[in-house]
Amino acid sequence: GDRLGMLLALASLAPVFLVVAETTIVFSRREVAGVLLLAGQLLNEALSLALKEAVREERPHRHLGDGYGMPSSHAQFMGFFALYVALYFERQTGAHRVHRRIAQAGAAVLGAAVAVSRVYLGYHTLRQTLAGGAVGLAAAAAWYAFAECVLRPSGFVDAALAARPCRWLLLRDSRNVPDVALAEYTLSMAAKQKVA
Repeated sequence: GDRLGMLLALASLAPVFLVVAETTIVFSRREVAGVLLLAGQLLNEALSLALKEAVREERPHRHLGDGYGMPSSHAQFMGFFALYVALYFERQTGAHRVHRRIAQAGAAVLGAAVAVSRVYLGYHTLRQTLAGGAVGLAAAAAWYAFAECVLRPSGFVDAALAARPCRWLLLRDSRNVPDVALAEYTLSMAAKQKVA
């Protein structure tokens, strides 16, 4: 009968759906940006598991959830996702500003809803949830800085894309395209007119 609890329970499923969405984006779009997001997210999950094993703090209610409670994996996942999305879209200068802000705000609101759900539903304490969020934010900042300040400038991304496996997989980097959505729309409309 708790409608807020039901909504928050649904929100707490966001990490599962986001991993599926990120994996789908990698396989369907074949973009380096998606690969970097998914790789960072998976490393963040490994960090969460390692921290839980190191801290070994119980959940507030042992019958809810498996494993330890510190830090909240859900909050850490969403902290990573929200900040990485915010940083990524901040650099998308060709995209419409309103679209960028909607994506950034949506990620932040979803992240906050998931964090609130963990406390409200009794899976984590507020401290465990705040710690998870903070670790996720720090991990996102570190991974984004590594990707943008080390991997890309070093030429690693370009070299990887030139390698046979990446060419076979049709991996690409559209980072230098100012507005990918507009470019793809224009291309599809031109192809449509050519067929007609």
